[in-house]
Amino acid sequence: MNILSIITTAVLSIMTVYCLYLVHREKKKITCMSGMMIAMVVAMMAGLLSGYLIGLYSGDMFLSSGASMIIGFFIGFLAGQPIGLMAILDGALAGLMSGLMGAMLGVMLQFENPFIMLAILLGLYIIIMGLVILFVLVETNKKFSLDTQAISPFAIVSAGVVTVSLFLFMYGSDYVKLPGDDAYAQNSASITQEEIDVSNEQTPKIQMKVTEQGYSPNVITVKKGVPVELIVDNPLENSCLSTFTMPEFNINNVNLKVGTTNLSFTPNKTGEYTFSCGMGMFKGTVIVK
Repeated sequence: MNILSIITTAVLSIMTVYCLYLVHREKKKITCMSGMMIAMVVAMMAGLLSGYLIGLYSGDMFLSSGASMIIGFFIGFLAGQPIGLMAILDGALAGLMSGLMGAMLGVMLQFENPFIMLAILLGLYIIIMGLVILFVLVETNKKFSLDTQAISPFAIVSAGVVTVSLFLFMYGSDYVKLPGDDAYAQNSASITQEEIDVSNEQTPKIQMKVTEQGYSPNVITVKKGVPVELIVDNPLENSCLSTFTMPEFNINNVNLKVGTTNLSFTPNKTGEYTFSCGMGMFKGTVIVK
């Protein structure tokens, strides 16, 4: 876990707990409608960010989805409990959905600029949760006031343009590399070099291994018209890699059980064809000569 992830975890914990504390402390002054909005926003942002973190580091869709949905649900429940049943329902459902979306995003982006997205989510979390805290203080304390109409639309548009420009710069620049990107890139790159050529064999058999970084080998050279037997060894459970698809050869969303799965196909035309996991995140190539 790098420094950005540690900072994110700390900010997520502190701001979420403080928002829950404010809601419980000021529960008698918060109206039902305001309480519903607060519960929804707190649960949604906490579920999204926690789900992304869990998905990013676990790489397991089932584990990250389940854990983040539970976290989002209970945060929403706690945020709505002082207000009433409507606020509980609003917060709990928002937490469930955002936790699931965050987990999916974390798993899908774990090898593609994951920490740039984490920085974006952290920035949005701080801004939105800061507004929630400000809203609670204004709603419950006459000493605080906020006139949103005094904020210039030009300032808002300018801030948006600057934010988008910064994102594009971070995405395209070689000078901005957030911690951990290189490690993920190395893991992703290391698997692309593993090739096997069975085009000269009469009865080709290919031993393929499923790893957390993808399929190995993931570049396979075969001969046109020669049946190929693919023996896949899968040690992983409840992973998107456990679903294997090679649509050009009528292998569609095959469930790779834990252990060994035997597949076969006959390449009838030359060219390069793609195989992948069920979500299309981990891919390989079949070269037919």
